[in-house]
Amino acid sequence: MLKRSEPEILRRGKLFHKLIQKEWKDEAEGAPHSEKKVPFKGKRYGRIDIYVDEIGESLVSIVEVKSTDWDKIKSSNIRRNVRRQIRQIWRYIDSISELKGMDISAGIIFPRLPSDHERLNLIESMFVEEGIQVVWHNETKAECKLRNQGEVRDEI
Repeated sequence: MLKRSEPEILRRGKLFHKLIQKEWKDEAEGAPHSEKKVPFKGKRYGRIDIYVDEIGESLVSIVEVKSTDWDKIKSSNIRRNVRRQIRQIWRYIDSISELKGMDISAGIIFPRLPSDHERLNLIESMFVEEGIQVVWHNETKAECKLRNQGEVRDEI
């Protein structure tokens, strides 16, 4: 029987996921956990991609890693995709809040900025409105600061 090959989009997503988790283990202060299992209501569980326990006295950090290529998603589907990812992160936030009673800093990491600035602004604003920080892996801290000050880099 022939083994089916993994779809390219799934393979790329797994590679990006592993890269980010390795970077966090190598660089982050504290003890980040990868694939932290979190109970949801009922008998279901979720897995947080990166979880940093007890930063200071009462803060937990959770980071979701997504390999979404926003340039390939139809404009009409952007909001739906962002809302789906927000719901996933808020399930984690609600679960951890109930278990630990701690404050939670939440973020999401994508491989690269969308090339369309309106799309970029929409995605970031939707996450920020929900208290979720967005990080673009291909953007340096300096580039992010410039972009947030209204300057745009030549090439995204």
